[in-house]
Amino acid sequence: MNNGINVNSEIGKLKSVLLHLPGAEVENITPDTMKQLLFDDIPYLKIAQKEHDFFAQTLRDNGAETVYIENLATEVFEKSSETKEEFLSHLLHEAGYRPGRTYDGLTEYLTSMPTKDMVEKVYAGVRKNELDIKRTALSDMAGSDAENYFYLNPLPNAYFTRDPQASMGVGMTINKMTFPARQPESLITEYVMANHPRFKDTPIWRDRNHTTRIEGGDELILNKTTVAIGVSERTSSKTIQNLAKELFANPLSTFDTVLAVEIPHNCQGPS
Repeated sequence: MNNGINVNSEIGKLKSVLLHLPGAEVENITPDTMKQLLFDDIPYLKIAQKEHDFFAQTLRDNGAETVYIENLATEVFEKSSETKEEFLSHLLHEAGYRPGRTYDGLTEYLTSMPTKDMVEKVYAGVRKNELDIKRTALSDMAGSDAENYFYLNPLPNAYFTRDPQASMGVGMTINKMTFPARQPESLITEYVMANHPRFKDTPIWRDRNHTTRIEGGDELILNKTTVAIGVSERTSSKTIQNLAKELFANPLSTFDTVLAVEIPHNCQGPS
């Protein structure tokens, strides 16, 4: 088995860390979309990147490898145009688009770019003024909003890389995110984990194709046999129960105890 992941503690020495460098998606937050994109303020990109670079260099100075999710995705899509096209189709369908002028226009626009630029654009978002699409049918307008400046919304939360996925033992959870603004993040993870040779044979304890929610910030690995998971606005008790069943049944898992911890939260998300 490929040991691409092996995490049995939250306080052990880090060997590899998954990161995302903040990019144009941060600048694409607007006052009108702050709430939708889960921000209380608009970060200043140059400062965000400077702080990120300092953090990443500190990790490297202490012997940790820094691995960038956007680079992994680029490698996957450069290797297979079929995988890239499948990903874009999945992304557009989840954004509410169906075959029509908008769907076709976005597909053509994104596939015309070098793969690295395409991945960066998926994170940055696609503004409506970037391409001229004449929408005449209702199917062309699906997923759009007259007051929204974007065909595809930016993903400014992506630098919180623990949320859309979390390493757990020798495997990973790819998470069903609570809020629509963040759900494309774990779609990128899904394609990386399924297609990148670094993660060949890595077990996925739970994928993102569920109706109940979980986010990695609530997942805490205490030791090789015990996991604590918060029941919160972003993680449901049903998810924890189902994940525990998988961890107990899967022969690749070393976990025999899952602790569900109630966390106070301001509002109740979907169950």
